[in-house]
Amino acid sequence: MKKFLLVLSMLSVAGTASAQWQHRHYWEPRTVVVERNDWVAPLIIGGIAGAVIANARQPQPVIVQPQPVIVQPQPVIVQREPVIVQREPVCTAWKEIQTLDGQIYRERSCY
Repeated sequence: MKKFLLVLSMLSVAGTASAQWQHRHYWEPRTVVVERNDWVAPLIIGGIAGAVIANARQPQPVIVQPQPVIVQPQPVIVQREPVIVQREPVCTAWKEIQTLDGQIYRERSCY
């Protein structure tokens, strides 16, 4: 709203300064009468107003907070070959067994 009022007031000043442009230079029979240069003041005021408007339109700085980066490590899966454990067999004591025909042999059980 302030910019609009500023522009409106500057246009009204510039409009009134140049409203009588047709009557500035006129001819008299013996002399040429030239009025003052009334365009200098509106030019300076317009330049100042333009600078104010141009500075008002500069973008405001935008501050962006960096987002935290969370990096989760991937689980490491190591596949190992199955380990085969060789156990020593557990065996019972030797037994001597005699068959009906009289032969003797030895045996034991292991697991």
